[in-house]
Amino acid sequence: MVERFRRCRRWHVVALLMLAGGARAQSEQPFAAGTEAFEQGDYLRALSLFERAQSEGADSAALRYNIGVCQYRTGDYAEAETTFRDLAARFPAFAALAEYNRGLSLLALQRRDEAAAAFRRARAEGDERLAALADSALVELAMQAEPPAPRWRGYFSAAAGHDDNVALVDELSLPANVAAASPLTELLGYARHQTRTRVPLRVDLSGYIVRYADSTVFDQDAFRVDTAFLWSAGDAWGFEAGPYFSNSTLDGDGFERTLGAQLLATRSLGGRLAFDVRLIYEDIESPSARFDFVSGHGERLRFGVEHGDANRRLRVSYEFEAQDRVDPGVSPDRNRLQLRLGQRLRSRWSIDGGLAYRTSRYGKLAVPRNERLVELVVGARRTLRNDWALNTDYRWADNNSNIALFGYTSRRVTVGVSRTF
Repeated sequence: MVERFRRCRRWHVVALLMLAGGARAQSEQPFAAGTEAFEQGDYLRALSLFERAQSEGADSAALRYNIGVCQYRTGDYAEAETTFRDLAARFPAFAALAEYNRGLSLLALQRRDEAAAAFRRARAEGDERLAALADSALVELAMQAEPPAPRWRGYFSAAAGHDDNVALVDELSLPANVAAASPLTELLGYARHQTRTRVPLRVDLSGYIVRYADSTVFDQDAFRVDTAFLWSAGDAWGFEAGPYFSNSTLDGDGFERTLGAQLLATRSLGGRLAFDVRLIYEDIESPSARFDFVSGHGERLRFGVEHGDANRRLRVSYEFEAQDRVDPGVSPDRNRLQLRLGQRLRSRWSIDGGLAYRTSRYGKLAVPRNERLVELVVGARRTLRNDWALNTDYRWADNNSNIALFGYTSRRVTVGVSRTF
């Protein structure tokens, strides 16, 4: 953040020490210990002690203010914003100071319009020094106003590599004229547009093409359109809902044509932690008689917890899937647990990876089939000039099945370039 906002944050600390000094004589031991911990820079311990004092019955503007400052210092900006908002409402004498610090919290949450409103209230109600700080923050906000978002944002990548099990079955079961392993080339494109209406509408377009030099019967094309209306409930909940359409081909013939709908709910859990749940329903048909057996419908329910910032991301998710297709051999009930990790390294490198465990049961077959799949994915990225990047990806999978035909291992590696726009 620019130097002027750094000066604003120093006022944040000075105000806390002034309040703590005025209240220490009346406070119980946890408050005094919390003030001492804060002065030593141990904000987590200070927060714990201040909250303990509050749980033991202490209640004052100084205590509430100190809790808010500690929440801000430890990066829990959402909770800090709530604490300062409540402080302004309950203790009018501290409203200007609370609104100023609430503005800092909102700014950290990237809620710029709300932050500007809080700074304006602090400027109108505060003393000369606080008004000057609030005015400085407003000037800086105006200078750093975000440019209008582009109408479309997108991503494109091209890669080449090798897959040692294109069909994802026991390679001994393949016909003699079909190669199990093959070099490959792939193209991926993605574009997004979001309206600025009262209830925003987002449109996502994506396409994928993969070609196998030695196994052309597995060549694939896919295209998908997602639409979602976006809205929120309070400061913590966000929602997305809408239909989507996708179409894919296999070996040049129509494979799956899907019309579906999905609902996504996300909730901030404070700081950099968030929870989400997604519900998906889809109707599937095949435009080609060759693949009529895949027609039917499916449902998926997914839960996820994510912790991250600009440099790292950790996500854990669980998904349940139920498929009801014409052919019971493609109608599994599945459970999938996945761990994903992304880390930005120094210079221009970043890495990401994931580990997944999936169980599948095909219970409608005459002889039920059970499978256990383990997948490992590792990737590395190096940013280049003009929004280009160099990408390398490796995928390993091992599928264990009680039916030998469907047991397999596979390894897939690709190297390519990508560009964002």
